Parts: sequence; structure tokens; C-alpha cells
Amino acid sequence: MRRWAFTLILGAVVLAAPLLAQKQGQVFMSITSPEGKPVEGLAADEVNIIEDGTECKTVKVEALDWPTKVQLLVDNGRTNADPINPLRAGLKAFIDLMPDGVELSMYVTAPSPRPVVKPTTDKQKLLAGIALITPDNGVGQFFDALLEASQRVDKDKVPGYAMIVMLGSSFGVMQAQDRDFQKLQTNVFNHGITTHVLMNMGTGGSSGGGGQVDLGINLAKLSGGRYENFNGATRLATLLPEIGKQVVESVGRQSHQYRITYERPAKPSERPAIGAAVKRQGAIKLSLQGNQ
Repeated sequence: MRRWAFTLILGAVVLAAPLLAQKQGQVFMSITSPEGKPVEGLAADEVNIIEDGTECKTVKVEALDWPTKVQLLVDNGRTNADPINPLRAGLKAFIDLMPDGVELSMYVTAPSPRPVVKPTTDKQKLLAGIALITPDNGVGQFFDALLEASQRVDKDKVPGYAMIVMLGSSFGVMQAQDRDFQKLQTNVFNHGITTHVLMNMGTGGSSGGGGQVDLGINLAKLSGGRYENFNGATRLATLLPEIGKQVVESVGRQSHQYRITYERPAKPSERPAIGAAVKRQGAIKLSLQGNQ
């Protein structure tokens, strides 16, 4: 039977170093059949993990059905909320797309981060919450909102796949201490928080907000998320459902995953290449924290 293989290169991720102290490693795997359906009933003897070219013993294969938990962070300053209708239409389309069982919460960031709808799977509550989002003359707190969102994930002890969708703007000055930057990046990496960042540059295509732009690009790259600039609030009516479709695809992969535990090589490297060979036909995707 044909063996389908996939390799995950950890690259220059400093936070991968703690793996060195572990005798056993773990990776998350999603696998879909050639017809695009999730592969079920995968057994340990059907999976081989290869770390830096060394074939490792598979200790355990666990099927997971953890929920996806999405935090919507909305900069409700004038840039995104004037006019308000495209923002509300985009949010409605985003929420309507979400599969049953996805936990959503919604926060605004201007003049300071605060909840509009706390975590729920009830779409009607979320849709009703959209009407509570109104334009604010203040500037959205881009960094503070992201840091607080990552800390909520860090404190959450219930297993799940975390995701942040940040709707920001390039206006205002971003100020933060180095230790808070490190805390945000550590939380995003350690918890596999897929972070999508949408950055409104204004109708004139302003190049301001360099701090927000740089951080947004880096977080999206670190987490496997999407970063996109756009100009003006009217784009939100179509951009938010585009991101919603991307989230739905991730939910589909994340809701049918396996956690593979394996014995690591005797002398593991600092930045190993981790691969997998499976005795099933299909498309394989690996990750360290389950964010697919």
C-alpha cells in the first residue's frame, strides 16, 4: 500500500528549544482521503514519525474532537465604523458562515478593549451583539487587545484550538514594553493561536501605523494566519466573509485530528525537521499545536 509522507520544518523558531528536554514528542495530524473526507480510525501501526531522518517509534495515536474557539477583535474607531453598515454586514456574514459548535466571542478595541459578546456557540447572541458595535472617536488599542486575547487563551484550561481575528487600523501609536511583546508572541506560539490580521490603512492608503503593521505581519507569519491591508471601511462587507471561509476550512481540518505521541531520537537537534509517513491514501498536514 502506498505510504503518503509529509515533513514539517520547524525553522528558526526559538521556542522549539524546550522540546529538547522531552524524551517523547507530540505532533498533530490532519489527514483527508483523496475524496476530501476525513480519514477515521487511524492506528499507531499505520503511522511513522521521522525526526531529522530518524524513524521514531509511535507510542500513541489519539483522535481529537476539540472545539475551535475564535475571538473577534474589532477596532470600532471611525476608520472601520464610519460608515457602520459594511462592518455590520461583514460581521454578520462571518458569523453566519461558522459551523455549529464553534465558540465565538466578540470584543471592540476603541477606546479600550472590552467584550461585546462573551464566548458562546449561540449565533443569535452573536448576531444581536453586532448592533452594539458603534463608531468611537477614540483609537483602537491594537496591541493591548491582542495581548489580552492571548492571555485569555493562556488561562483557558479547556482543550480547544484557539484563533484570533483582529480587525485593526494603522491609526494611532502603538506602545508596549518588550516583555509584553515577548509574552504575546510566546502565548501565540505555545498555544498555536492562529492569528488573522486585517489592517485598514484608510481611504488614502496611509502608510502610518508601522508598529501595528509590523506586528500584524509577524503574528500572522508566526501562527500560520493571514495578514491583509485594505483601504476604507466599505471593503469589510466582502473581506470579513473571505476570512470566515478560511476559518471554516481550518475548523474542518481541526475537528478531525490525531495527536501522535512518539519516542524522540537519543540526541535531538535544536530545530528538527519532523515528518510523517502514513499507510493510508490522502493529504496530510502536521502542526505542533493543532492549528491547521
